[in-house]
Order: sequence, then structure tokens, then C-alpha cells
Amino acid sequence: MSDPYLTLGLPPDADDAAVYAAYLAAVKTCPPERDPQRFQDLRTAYESLRTHRARLATALFNQEPPTLLEVLDRADPVGAPRRPARALFDALLRGGD
Repeated sequence: MSDPYLTLGLPPDADDAAVYAAYLAAVKTCPPERDPQRFQDLRTAYESLRTHRARLATALFNQEPPTLLEVLDRADPVGAPRRPARALFDALLRGGD
């Protein structure tokens, strides 16, 4: 089982409202029609964290370490391509820092 906190992008001290908000935001970015497996992972993570009691059970009984891909996704989430900031672009063209 993957780390549900990493899957939803939550800190370990998140409350019920934060878990619900993170779940809704994740579902908006990855609806079930686009990627059913990712949606199922999100749903499983939400179910394991949705109440305080469920978060306690996860903390006590989920002893598997996160996978390398989960850690990398948490460090640098993959999202829509973004344009670099104008200042960064100018600095790269100038050869500055």
C-alpha cells in the first residue's frame, strides 16, 4: 500500500477538512475518466485518511515505506507544463545567475 499522505499531498497533521479539500482538488486534476487507476489510488488514500480514527489506524498499522516514485512526486509534483517566469528567462538568456 502506498503512503496516502503522499498520494493526496498532505502533511501528517492534516485535519478532516484538509483531507477532504485535498481529495477534491486531486479528483479535479485527475478525474476517473482520464486515469481510472490514479483515481482509484486517490479514493483509497482518501478512505484511509478521511476521519481522525482512520488516520490513527493508518499511522499504527501502515508500516510500508513510500516508494521512490511517491517521494519524487511529493518533491516535484508533475502537473501541467508551465512557462518560466520572465525574470528567469531573461537571466538564462543573459547568462547570469
